[in-house]
Amino acid sequence: MKALSKVLLVAAALAVSACALNPFATARTLEQKSYALYGSFVIFEEQGAKMMLSTEVPNSVKFRLQQADSAAKPAVDALKDAADSVIAAKRQLAEGATDKEKVSIAVANLSQWYYDAKPKVECLIRTVEGKSCSN
Repeated sequence: MKALSKVLLVAAALAVSACALNPFATARTLEQKSYALYGSFVIFEEQGAKMMLSTEVPNSVKFRLQQADSAAKPAVDALKDAADSVIAAKRQLAEGATDKEKVSIAVANLSQWYYDAKPKVECLIRTVEGKSCSN
């Protein structure tokens, strides 16, 4: 019995840490997926910045990192703003201060920014990992 409870405890701990390491595993709504993508960008942008400061990283890699970051940053910033707008519009709708059309427009805008930013963030991640981008 004690062995089984230890196994379950370890399994639960691994499941929780997996969710913490992969925010996409628990993201359900477009807003959650957008914030997860934004968070991933921030993490990999920081890792890329550290690589840029390293004398051991070749200039060609630094150039690719700079290109990937420059491509992703504006889209990711707009993505975060759009996600914040959806949250605000939903709050206003719940308070009776706006209508469903404003929420629908905000969600459509967020969707466009999400699908624009996603491949750019994925490229940054791949570049930090030492892989090439397909675009």
